[in-house]
Amino acid sequence: MNIKIKNINIIINVFMLVIFILYFFYGYIVEVIIMFITVFIHELSHNAVAKLYGLEINEVELFPFGGVARHNNLRMMSPKEEMVICIIGPLCNLIIMLFFTLLKNLYLNSYIINYIIKVNKLMFLLNIAPVFPLDGGKVARSLLSLFIGYKSATNKLVYSTYFICTFIILYDILNGIIKLEITYLSIVAVFTIVAAKKEREMAAFVFISGIMRKKDEFKKTKISKVHFLVCLTSVNIKEAIEYILPSRYHIFILINNNGETIGTITEIQLIDGIYRYGYDITLEKLL
Repeated sequence: MNIKIKNINIIINVFMLVIFILYFFYGYIVEVIIMFITVFIHELSHNAVAKLYGLEINEVELFPFGGVARHNNLRMMSPKEEMVICIIGPLCNLIIMLFFTLLKNLYLNSYIINYIIKVNKLMFLLNIAPVFPLDGGKVARSLLSLFIGYKSATNKLVYSTYFICTFIILYDILNGIIKLEITYLSIVAVFTIVAAKKEREMAAFVFISGIMRKKDEFKKTKISKVHFLVCLTSVNIKEAIEYILPSRYHIFILINNNGETIGTITEIQLIDGIYRYGYDITLEKLL
């Protein structure tokens, strides 16, 4: 289901739509409205901060645990940009939760206020967990990318997400056998795995697009911090780009099997090599 709001295409995930229909069917209309508004405000806060960094979000897919925002600009965000944009979502939920908790303590206690607190608390806790592609997972990806590169960090977070979600599902199945009840979290875990797989594919595309555009971006900035990498001459371009860090300019020092320096390749030469030869050629061929 798609809704267009101010040039932003809002996609309501099938799972969330099913929950909405079931809630409506059983008379939980207020709960559905609160859930939708909470998730929408969460994503709106991401959009507001993204605009400050010049990123115009054009599509948001809403899940029961949050959403996934996508933008037209396929450049790699810097770790700082991604962290700030991702942190603002759960922070917004925390502020809403604290505000309504204050109202509750001021003798304005009601079912609606309690439900708003409950939903925002759940959203906050889910989105600070290091699970990809939730906000906590993306913050963890940003921190990891400073040390092992964007692509490797994404892969590690996705695999850890698969492990965590599989554990939750198995635990829930066992709990269902023993106590004859299955929690909502196991269903969330299944859709988190699906979302993580989709985001991994998108992240790979963004990474390659970012690499290809880096040459033009460097001409604009004119100066950048440098990161040195030492490689054997047999290493190919595909292997080398796995170690590229965000917001760094890379120089590759090539050595032979005896440890002797053969030459150096700059990141721009590597990018030109991708255009000319593809990803399978060895770095030695670029000398």
